[in-house]
Amino acid sequence: FLRDKECWLRHTALDPLTGMDPADDIRIRAQAGFEAADYFISTYWIFGKLIQSLADVGYLPRNMAMMTYDWRMAFPLLEER
Repeated sequence: FLRDKECWLRHTALDPLTGMDPADDIRIRAQAGFEAADYFISTYWIFGKLIQSLADVGYLPRNMAMMTYDWRMAFPLLEER
């Protein structure tokens, strides 16, 4: 899908009238947990180094959390979905 720009845009865009999913067969949801924000592609880190540094000083998954959300949507619409 990375080579097909139109397909990528169709799947990541929201409905311009409702602000929700563009079609019944297209649904994108935010991933949960640390895996959602550590690395984008194997060598492109987002929060991976920060998560590793926090683990090095003693933080564990039981005493920290990664809160993810769909950045494309307004907060009230997230509650409806």
